Amino acid sequence: MRTLISGHRLHKLTCYDPDFIELAIEDALADMLLKYGFVTGLSGMASGVDLWFCDACSSQGSPYWACVPFEGQEETMDESSASHRDSLLAGADKIVNVKNRWMVENSDTGIVVWDGNKGGTHNVFQQLVEARKDFLWVNPVKESLVWC
Repeated sequence: MRTLISGHRLHKLTCYDPDFIELAIEDALADMLLKYGFVTGLSGMASGVDLWFCDACSSQGSPYWACVPFEGQEETMDESSASHRDSLLAGADKIVNVKNRWMVENSDTGIVVWDGNKGGTHNVFQQLVEARKDFLWVNPVKESLVWC
């Protein structure tokens, strides 16, 4: 079972509760592990949600693939996030240079942390709906979880 993560970068999460989001990601992964027995995570390796998902995979014994969208991605992050990303890249089961579309096409399910605004996360949300793939929508505005 392959599960993708998509969500906002750290700087877009400042007005939301990061503890709620991190716990929601951890709980969603734990539920998927119970349901499917084995989960490989697919992460775009951006700051915030993507890295928190990799942390959850590591702590719960699930492998993850680092789906790096472009060379120099770490230069878009603060120093702490870039360092954290480097350590997570070292622990990845696989590193691939791909974009969101590839992650949607190569996943079975997903976790989407999305506040309803347009952007890359909205695009992944739409692709998952169009592909009719099950995913958990973590809404940081309402602090709610909805399976779609």
